[in-house]
Amino acid sequence: MKLLLSLLATVSIYAQSFYVLTGVDNYDPIVANMSPKTAKYSADIKSLMQSMSKEIGVSIEGHPSRVLVFVIRDVSLGDVVGLEVKLELGEYVLRDGATQRVFGSTYEESKLIAPDFKDEEDVDDQLADTVEEMLEKFKLQYIEDNKKLSTGKKSVTHETFAADMGYETNYKTALIKAKKEGKALMIFMTTSYCPWCRKLENRILSQNDIDAKIKAKYIPLMLNLDKDTYPEQFAKTRFTPILYIVNSKDESIEHKFVGYSNRGEFLHLLK
Repeated sequence: MKLLLSLLATVSIYAQSFYVLTGVDNYDPIVANMSPKTAKYSADIKSLMQSMSKEIGVSIEGHPSRVLVFVIRDVSLGDVVGLEVKLELGEYVLRDGATQRVFGSTYEESKLIAPDFKDEEDVDDQLADTVEEMLEKFKLQYIEDNKKLSTGKKSVTHETFAADMGYETNYKTALIKAKKEGKALMIFMTTSYCPWCRKLENRILSQNDIDAKIKAKYIPLMLNLDKDTYPEQFAKTRFTPILYIVNSKDESIEHKFVGYSNRGEFLHLLK
């Protein structure tokens, strides 16, 4: 059981969150510890939250309406009792078409651990490691999401991305254009409900220097995986975002990048 939890935790820590942390300039750090077995650690956890917040330049003064909270509670893990440790960012958000803001979670990371509650040192070590790892992941993503882009970028929304960026939206039309210009196709497969796609649109594809490199080498085409018409070979992978580099002469796939995490490989291809 502990080995399985450890493996799951490793995957969780190094997987990038699809949440976006731009514009989070303040919050109130809170520890909601509902486990009597670990209540004594609450003050230390809050101190770690305060230190991390100072590192990334987030204000924790004045009790703002936005909160960053650790929720800790006992859970049943088969025949043993473990802990669920959850880090959440809660704030008031405005839904499309609404006039009143609602309180919702805009970041969430959770982890299950199974310390030996008869061994105080084991409880101390596992909880401390978990809290520190989750705060580190939050910090790294905050820095990544808020870092100043090296070049300009266009302001885009998913609904108008293709028009704003000058992407083709019809496979046959794009293929004809690519053949005429002697270029390959770059197909951006997306869906309307894919948060990773929104990050790729806003943080990568809309940057002016990247867009220029794309259009120098490829004819870019944006397709909705669920709605648009395209050859069957591009429907085999159902996870989005997907970037295909396609030879316009024989329509063979030269490169395929699945997921936002492969953006580094894609950027390397543009060099």
